[in-house]
Amino acid sequence: MPARDILWRALEFLMVAILGVMVVLVFSNVVARYVFDAAITWAEEVSRFLFVWLTFVGASIGLHRGIHLGMDLIVSRLKSRRRLIVDVVNHLIVLAFFAVWGFGGVALIEANLNYMSPATGFSMGLVYLIGPLAAVLMGYETLGRLVGAVKALRAEGGR
Repeated sequence: MPARDILWRALEFLMVAILGVMVVLVFSNVVARYVFDAAITWAEEVSRFLFVWLTFVGASIGLHRGIHLGMDLIVSRLKSRRRLIVDVVNHLIVLAFFAVWGFGGVALIEANLNYMSPATGFSMGLVYLIGPLAAVLMGYETLGRLVGAVKALRAEGGR
């Protein structure tokens, strides 16, 4: 199994683990609140942080699988070579976005490292760490697609 496949399988496992922990925390908090009349104060905060991570890991996997939303009304009508050119330009724009997102996310982490969450005392920088991580994961996938589009464009030009 290639290293790339291992990465995406590990992320799928991480997503399942995060969802499992969230379910246990929320269910335990509901039981504690309605049965014992005492809430687990940190469970809601940890669930919220895990939900943020779940969303970004899921978006990365969605991009990898190609199941994200897209509009190809115009692009689908283009001829093969023009469609490949649009794909290359699109991937370059998306990579630029991920670069901005990644660097901005690092700045956000640095700005919030000393800010602690109220219930758990976790550094908010840990919560925001998923932003640059997701930008790198999605950038990695987009870079692979860019390389494939450039190779296809070269092969198309050689005909």
